[in-house]
Amino acid sequence: MSSSGSKEVTLTAAMIKEVRGATRAGTLDCKDALKETNGNTKKAIALLKKQGKDRPHKVYV
Repeated sequence: MSSSGSKEVTLTAAMIKEVRGATRAGTLDCKDALKETNGNTKKAIALLKKQGKDRPHKVYV
């Protein structure tokens, strides 16, 4: 309950799905990127690509 003036963004499943579909990044990475960009999906996609999280990690089994 701080009065820092920051507005919390409501993220929807559709927003996360859109970012995941475009980047194939993990759900939490998509959610964090959306929070950081105040819910802007295009900026979130660009941010994930810049961070290199736009593709899943290789898993060696």
